[in-house]
Order: sequence, then C-alpha cells, then structure tokens
Amino acid sequence: MEVQETQHFASRNETIGFAHRTRKNFLFIENAFQHGEDVHVVTQLVTSMLGLVVFPWERKFQEHVKELRVDDLVKEGWPQWNMTGQPCDTLGDLVGVLRHAVAHGHVKFSSDSRTVDEVLIEFENRPNDPLRHWRGSISGGNLRTFCLKFIQLVDNSVG
Repeated sequence: MEVQETQHFASRNETIGFAHRTRKNFLFIENAFQHGEDVHVVTQLVTSMLGLVVFPWERKFQEHVKELRVDDLVKEGWPQWNMTGQPCDTLGDLVGVLRHAVAHGHVKFSSDSRTVDEVLIEFENRPNDPLRHWRGSISGGNLRTFCLKFIQLVDNSVG
C-alpha cells in the first residue's frame, strides 16, 4: 500500500525533489525525538547530508552558488565551521571536501548523545595527503542549520 504525499514535491529523481523528501524525513525524526521516541537525530542528520548537500553537489547545482564566499555566508547567519588544512574559501570548496569526507567515511562524533547540540561532528578529507588534507568540525545544531540553509539556497537558485 502506497502512502499519499500530503505535500507536492518534484519527483525524487530530481535533486530538489529528493532533497525535499530528505528534509521532510529529517524533521519528522527530529519531531519524534522531541516527543520521546527512540530515534537517533544526530545519525539522521549526517545521513540527511546525502540528500541535502551531497546529492545537490553531485548534480552540479548553479555555478553562482559554488562561488559564494564562506565568510560572507557566516556574516549572513550561516554557522561557522572550525577548519584546518586545505583552505575552503567558497561554498563550493567546503561542500567538495565535505562530500569527500562523507563518501569515504571520515566522520567522527564527540559522543553518542542523541541531542544535536551536545555532539561535535568532525569531518576529514585526505587524511594521508599533507598538501590537500582538510579537517572541519561543527556542532550538530550548527550542522543542522548549515544543511537546511544550504538546501534552501539551492532550492531558491533552481526555482
């Protein structure tokens, strides 16, 4: 039996349609946790990065989005990443290293807490390459904000 969508989304075969469903599922898990359900919000957040950040990156979203400067986005209320190693001056740079870190399983969590604000998440790209090594960390709450702001930016640039 198929469940009917209560909200119209583009096809899941389209990047933005998949992202809308990903966001909907993440917010559902987050709400379930707030109501005492036995779910893992931090795990779902990192899993949701695939649909909210990685897939749009792989689908070559609008070039002007890639060129946005990270420091300008921080001034506009985006969360600040703690980064070392290879510089990430643009949103394209940052999403590129995040994509590689996630794809290669270089993600670490400071604790097993299910509360996003209690967990620091660390991503690492090219740990064995001193010239292109990058490490970035961010609180779970700020990663949530980053992911939601990112997909909203992509959504606005498509529409």
